[in-house]
Amino acid sequence: MKSRARGTKNTFRMGTDKNNISLEMEEKKLEKDDRLSKRLCYILRYGALKEGLKLYCGDFVELDQLLDLELMRHNSKEEVIHKVDISLSHRNAKRFERKEENGKIYVRACFCRNFEENPCHEGSSVPRLTESCLQYICTNLNDYDLEDFPDEHLVSKMIQKMKKQSKLNSAALRQLLVPVLEHLDLSGVYVTESTLRLVWRNCPNLRVLSLKDCGYLMTDSIMEQLVKKLPHLESLSLCACKHLTDRAAKALSKHAKNLRELNLSWISTISEAAIIDLMTNCSQLVFLDIYDHKISQDGRSVIADIARQRKMKIVLKGLTDLEIAPENPCSLLPNFGKVW
Repeated sequence: MKSRARGTKNTFRMGTDKNNISLEMEEKKLEKDDRLSKRLCYILRYGALKEGLKLYCGDFVELDQLLDLELMRHNSKEEVIHKVDISLSHRNAKRFERKEENGKIYVRACFCRNFEENPCHEGSSVPRLTESCLQYICTNLNDYDLEDFPDEHLVSKMIQKMKKQSKLNSAALRQLLVPVLEHLDLSGVYVTESTLRLVWRNCPNLRVLSLKDCGYLMTDSIMEQLVKKLPHLESLSLCACKHLTDRAAKALSKHAKNLRELNLSWISTISEAAIIDLMTNCSQLVFLDIYDHKISQDGRSVIADIARQRKMKIVLKGLTDLEIAPENPCSLLPNFGKVW
């Protein structure tokens, strides 16, 4: 009996060990898949040119060239093709797509393509003159007064550069928020109320503004000031600004007369009545992202009717009418906060 019990115990331990090994292998596979997805997002949305890849018509890259990158050394061709075919966003939209031409496979990201320029001369690691100058200015920003600088493109490049280097703080923004700016993306940047005051005081000509993930700061009263002081806004992202309420929506309805694109996703504190009022009163609005809002069946009918009359596109979970719903619910995301 004792030996039988020991055998049962050993068998149980072996079974447990096998289960643990299987779990570890599954975790490693998921981790590898996650890394591959992030690499593909980086390269196919932003980094293709920076990594030395050639872009073909429609922003496709050749798969074999992609696989030659050092970043992709741990992944096989089959793994990449499989990930391209199955990867979905949190909105259940395809992240990537591929095509075959003349015996070659090409892949691209389905949305959010906004490629960075290669900072170096082609085929070398020597920085371009413009890149070196901009880096010098960014490093010595306090020595420069950019208030009357006429080139938005270069100011925007400096903002992007400092953002990527995690140096876009309040002091830097005081120097870089200048009247020439019409496009500003502050998503993922820690900003303060005084920084936002600088935005509407120093950049009165802003047309495109992204405040995605600035929910820790954005309140109804700040929103009211923002839309009053920035009358030229055409595209605004307030994604995940979770403290905004119907009062903010009312301010948009009243003051944002030129607004064409608005992102209110991941905000549960704005009612469907306020959204309907917003759609009715913002006469220029052509695109509204309310993907995760809880809208009643009656509310959906009203929203759909207004959208058809106004020829608007609405992003709302479960909305499938292609007359008013984009086929790809992420297709217009690059419009929000898009800079040069």
